Amino acid sequence: MDSDVIHYGQTSPVTDGLEQLILREISTRRRANMSSLVLDLPCGDGLRAAEIARAGAKVLASDAENHADQVAGNALAGDVRKQVDFVPCRLGLDPLPVKANQPLDLVFCHYGLSFIPYAETYKILLTLLKSLRIGGKLFVALHGLHSALGEDYHDHDVPIESRFCGLSPAVAKCYGIRKKICLYSERDLMRLLITTGGGVLRTFTSTHGAVKGVMVRI
Repeated sequence: MDSDVIHYGQTSPVTDGLEQLILREISTRRRANMSSLVLDLPCGDGLRAAEIARAGAKVLASDAENHADQVAGNALAGDVRKQVDFVPCRLGLDPLPVKANQPLDLVFCHYGLSFIPYAETYKILLTLLKSLRIGGKLFVALHGLHSALGEDYHDHDVPIESRFCGLSPAVAKCYGIRKKICLYSERDLMRLLITTGGGVLRTFTSTHGAVKGVMVRI
């Protein structure tokens, strides 16, 4: 298990286990003279996108329109402004920022899918997987059923297909999450990834209970 920071706002977390994996992947690809076009969705403030760009990737940073200035500012501060492009997209509300004539090498999807029902998350992951080149990888993190967020969670024992509700009042107040959320076990994540048809390279649970996985397009 990796040790990461529980993070529920729009500011990027300290580098966690999943982020370390994508940075390592970019470094490996760079040594092999392979391209790394990365979609970071949702990108939040853009700090993570800037870090990914500094590793040698071209980044499409995507989130709600009001994040554009933050993303540009953090890319500029990181001296990677030319490597980071902002593409507006509200995950689950707007069409995904993918193009048939611009296949992606890597996709990093950090927690945003937790706020979307399971059936729609499946469709989004399927689209993202198809947007990758053959051999491209998708990195995904979801909030965990067995994390602090799962305390007194009403849908704890509800099947994943129907699990989508607000957190308990005390937990919602503590973490500032007022929206409905789908919490996942690692087994739920494994099932989700397998059903998309990609190759599951690994899944793991952080010390704080978040569930994370890496999948390759085959």
